[in-house]
Amino acid sequence: MSNQREKLLILALDGFDPDFFTCHHDKLPHLSRWADEGSLSPLTSTIPPMTFPAWTTFLTGVNPGKHGIFDFTARIPGELRCRFINSSHRQAPTFLKVASQEGLRVGCVGIPCTYPPEELSGFQISGFDTPLPSKADSSFIYPPALAAKIESELGGVQFGNFNESHISKGWHLRVLQKLLEGIQRKTALSRLLLEEFPLDVFVLHVGETDTVGHHFWCFSDPKSPRYLRSKSGEVESAILQVYQAADRLAGEVAGLFKPTTVMVVSDHGMTGTSDRVIYLNRYLEQCGLLKFKKSDLTDGFISRGKRFGMRWIPYQLQQQVFRVAGGRLAGDIESRQRFGSINWEGTFTYSEELNYYPAVYLNLRGREPYGIIDEADRERWCDKVADALLAWIDPGTGSQVVAKVHRRENIYHGNHTHLAPDLILELHRPAGYVYALGRSSSADGKNPVRQMTGDEYVGFKGASMNGSHQPNGIFIFHHDSERISLSNEISLMDVAPTVLSLFKLQVPSWMDGSNLLGSNEYRTGELDVASATRNYSAEEEAILYSRLLELGYLG
Repeated sequence: MSNQREKLLILALDGFDPDFFTCHHDKLPHLSRWADEGSLSPLTSTIPPMTFPAWTTFLTGVNPGKHGIFDFTARIPGELRCRFINSSHRQAPTFLKVASQEGLRVGCVGIPCTYPPEELSGFQISGFDTPLPSKADSSFIYPPALAAKIESELGGVQFGNFNESHISKGWHLRVLQKLLEGIQRKTALSRLLLEEFPLDVFVLHVGETDTVGHHFWCFSDPKSPRYLRSKSGEVESAILQVYQAADRLAGEVAGLFKPTTVMVVSDHGMTGTSDRVIYLNRYLEQCGLLKFKKSDLTDGFISRGKRFGMRWIPYQLQQQVFRVAGGRLAGDIESRQRFGSINWEGTFTYSEELNYYPAVYLNLRGREPYGIIDEADRERWCDKVADALLAWIDPGTGSQVVAKVHRRENIYHGNHTHLAPDLILELHRPAGYVYALGRSSSADGKNPVRQMTGDEYVGFKGASMNGSHQPNGIFIFHHDSERISLSNEISLMDVAPTVLSLFKLQVPSWMDGSNLLGSNEYRTGELDVASATRNYSAEEEAILYSRLLELGYLG
C-alpha cells in the first residue's frame, strides 16, 4: 500500500445481494466504479446467514464458537426459557476497539448487536437492537453528549415505525417511502458526524437494503413461486430504488469523508422464499423422535393470539402490551411458543422452529430440564437424527428437504460452541427458492410440509417473508492509489484482520480470519474480554421482542 495516511470507509449494506448488484451494475454508479476499479468478490456469511452472528463475526474476525453470538436469544441454562442478548454477551473484542486502542480515530453507526455501545476513540451509535421505542437516547450513543446534538440538529436517530407483520392495502408504497427517507436521514447524520469528528475509520450500516429484500422480492422476481404482479411500478422496482438510494448515500458519504480506501460489505445476500412450508417438529414426530402433548390447544391459542396482536394492535400499543407484568409476558409468550407444546418424556430431539434458523437440539440429560439422552450416547443420536433428516422427502417435489446436516463442532470452534444447537441444517431449495419455516404449534402446522395459498405469498400467514437470506454477501475493496487483487473465497471473518493490516497494525493471533492484503505480523496472546455482561431488563426485553416481531425475525 502507499505511504499516504489511510482513511477507510466501510459501507455495511445489510442483505445487499451480489447477484442483484451484477444484474443492475450500470444503475449503481458509485458502487460499480469501486468494483470495476478495485476488487469484487462474493463474501461467505456464517452458517446459517443470520444478522446477529454474521455482523458480530464481521466485527471480531472470529467464528460464533469464539464470540458466542448465535442468535437474537440465548437459552437460559437448565430452563425451557430464552433471553434476548446484546453486545455485552460478545466474547471477543471488535476491530473497532482494537483500532481505537492503537490510536486510530474510529466511528461506527448502526451495526446490529452493538448495544450497549463501546467507548471508541470517536463514536458509536448502536443498532436496531437498542431497547428504546422509536429513537435513540444517550444510553445507546457514545459519547453520551452526542445524543443531544443529534436530537437538536436532526431530531434524533430514528427507527422504522411501521409494523412489518400487518401488510394492509397501500402498505408497500408507504414502507418504500419510509425506507428511502431512512437512507436520506443517514446521509444527514453522516454529514453531522464527519463535521464533528476527524476519523481514520468510518463504518456506516444501511439496514434498508435488507428490509426491502424481505418484503418486495415477490414483486421483482417473475420466476418466484410467490410472484405477485403489482399495479404499481414503484412497488415492482422497490429493491432497485433502495439500492440506488444506498448508492447515492455511498457517493455522498465518500465525498464528505474522502477515504483512501473503501470497503463495501454485506452480511449475507438475498433471494426469494418458496411457497413450500416445512414444520421441523412435525417431521421429527413422524419419525418417532418427538412427541407432542395430547392437546396443544393452549399453545395454538398463544400462536394465534400473538399473530392477531401483531396484525391488529397499533404499533405503539404493542410495546405497552408486551410490558405487562414488568415485561415478563414477552419472554413467557416466546418460550411457550418454542417449547410449550412438546411432551418431553417422549422426545429425543426437537427444534425451536425459528423461521431463520433451521436447527435441532438433542434432549440431553443434565442439559435439558427433562433430558432423556445420556451424554455418552450423544454421538450415536446425532448420527440417528441426521440420517432421519437427510431421508426427509418433500412429497410435492419428490426431492430431499435437507441438503446437509452439520454438527455444531464441525462448523464452529471455540469455548462457546456448546451454546449452539447440536445440529444445524442446510436446506435444499425447491425450484431455487428458500423453504419457508413454520411452527408446528400453529393451526396450519399439522403436516411436515405444505404448500402456501395465494393469499399468503406477500407476507405473514406462512410465517415467512417473501425474501430470505442467502449465504453469499458482497465484498468490494477499492484503494485510491493501487488495485489490490483479492481471492474469490472471502469470509466475513477476513474483514477485521484486513482492516488492522491496512493500517499496519498487528493482527491478534486469536482472530480466525485471514489478512486479505498478504502477510502481516500477528500479536500473540489469549482472547480476553474484560467487559461484564449486561442483560436486558424485563421491560427492555419487551421492547426488543416487539421490534423483532415487527421485523419478521420471530414468527
